[in-house]
Amino acid sequence: MRLLTTSVRYKLIALMLISIVVPIVSSIIVTHVYTKESVKKRSIVENSRLLSEGTTNISNSLDVVNNASLILYSNTTMENILVKGVTDNKDQSYVYTALQLVSNAASNIYQIYLYLDKGQTGFLMNANNFAYGQAEAPSIAADIPPYASVTMPTHLSSDYGVGAIRANKPELVFSIYRPLYRVPTSERVGLLAIDVQVEALREMSAQLYDPEQEDIYIIDGSGTIIFTSDEQDTGGDRPEHAWIDSILKETSSSGSMEKNKSGYDGIILYDRIQTPYLNWTIVKRIPDQHLYIEAHKLTMINTAIAVLFLSVATVAVLLVSIRFTNPIKQLIRSINKIQSGQLEEPIDIVRNDEFGILATRFRTMMHTINELIFREYKLNLANKTTQLKMLQAQINPHFINNALQSIGASALDNDAPEVYGLVSSLGQMMHYSMNTKEMIVSLSQELDYVHHYLLLQRQRFDEKLKIEYDLDEGAGGIPIPKMIIQPLVENYFKHGFHISQNTGIVNIATAVAGGMLHITVADNGIGITDDRLAAIQTDLSGIRHEAAADSGDRIGLMNVMYRLHLYYGEQAALQLSQNEPRGLKITMTLPIPKQEDMTP
Repeated sequence: MRLLTTSVRYKLIALMLISIVVPIVSSIIVTHVYTKESVKKRSIVENSRLLSEGTTNISNSLDVVNNASLILYSNTTMENILVKGVTDNKDQSYVYTALQLVSNAASNIYQIYLYLDKGQTGFLMNANNFAYGQAEAPSIAADIPPYASVTMPTHLSSDYGVGAIRANKPELVFSIYRPLYRVPTSERVGLLAIDVQVEALREMSAQLYDPEQEDIYIIDGSGTIIFTSDEQDTGGDRPEHAWIDSILKETSSSGSMEKNKSGYDGIILYDRIQTPYLNWTIVKRIPDQHLYIEAHKLTMINTAIAVLFLSVATVAVLLVSIRFTNPIKQLIRSINKIQSGQLEEPIDIVRNDEFGILATRFRTMMHTINELIFREYKLNLANKTTQLKMLQAQINPHFINNALQSIGASALDNDAPEVYGLVSSLGQMMHYSMNTKEMIVSLSQELDYVHHYLLLQRQRFDEKLKIEYDLDEGAGGIPIPKMIIQPLVENYFKHGFHISQNTGIVNIATAVAGGMLHITVADNGIGITDDRLAAIQTDLSGIRHEAAADSGDRIGLMNVMYRLHLYYGEQAALQLSQNEPRGLKITMTLPIPKQEDMTP
């Protein structure tokens, strides 16, 4: 995101890509949505017509079975048997023939059961196998209106208590029950049950769906599944399917549902079979994955073409944008180098357009500026070097005298090797201060100089002086101007240390934070008043272009501040504050430059 706000190149690339991508993606989305909607509508129309045809075929087939149950009323002799019961073998023969006629009336009839109230006798025919015996009428018969029939849900076949004709595995069947009456009265004389194999429904619905991708269900008015392509749901208790409840609540004889209404991830179509003896609904489920497979294929093809086109367009956009913005990038790089001090940086842009004119004008401008800067730079450099050397020569010479006196006294009083150390420290200091070739030194070198200075002072004041260091080990190599710490330490001995006080403590600390070097010199001397502290701080803040010319007690601090401004400008600071519980704390803050940026 940051590149888009700071780079013309990336803005141009983004704009051109958006102008290409948005129309293509929008077109793919619109096409995909329209194709899916068209496929859905066409599928609903075609499958609704197919379900209607399947409903008609199943209804006609079951009408044949239902009408076959009326065959027992077509013969006077059989009617007498129904009323009086079976009295002899001849009557049994009539029953056998009648049941055989019913069994042959339609295919896939599994078995037929006839129950006569007279004598409570049951007759069972299964594939021309005939059996009879004492039995009980099914309890459901009492709930069926006179001369009507009813279709029972899918269940496993049984022998109705007559006794198995043969040891066959029970079959899944649905049954049509018809109570038998003495015509034309409402006196019930028996019951006829016709068991039809569920396999018959499978054969009749085979043309209604794709077994690999789609599902077919036949449910009754209570939601019980009569038949389904998923054999696990066929028969038994009603399964918990939300879409079944949704269909049962519908009042139309046919229709369709989508996921927002049925909860099924696809389309559900249904068509009802409603007859006096039958209340079934044929349901077809088409999953979205199968329904929209062609739409998805078309979308994938369009997407592949779009990706190919976008790849070519992206390459073209990149080439155009790079060609357009490369001169700007090149000019910015040259400006950055010039800003960092490389004023002779060439601007190699050769073009005949507006970018070429801009580069030519910029080259001319930089040539003029370089000539002016060169003359001014040489003059300022000479002046600055002279000023620095003069400032370094202002160290109070009476310190050397005091140090020499201390060394002589130590030699006379102790006659010890300490004299060598003192002389060595003094020699190191003199060598360091007199070396005018190095105006920029490392922090560790400057601290070594201060250390030698403090060794001599400690020899002078003996146990009255304690030196503490709190140094950042990683800061020793940072370059700083020469002899800017010693004047801060010396300030303590000039104005803060008193021989009558308890042990004097000088603490020197360094730290690096936020790209700045912090050098602190703190003491426990007599300190200064707040008013005096504020006045000195104001004078330090006012130093810009001139060194301190007076010889007052602030000459050391003023000269250090002036030198800091010569090297660092407004980035450097010298802060004075009260040290707790007493004394003065001086904090010097310097930017951490590159070595090559330090100009002596």
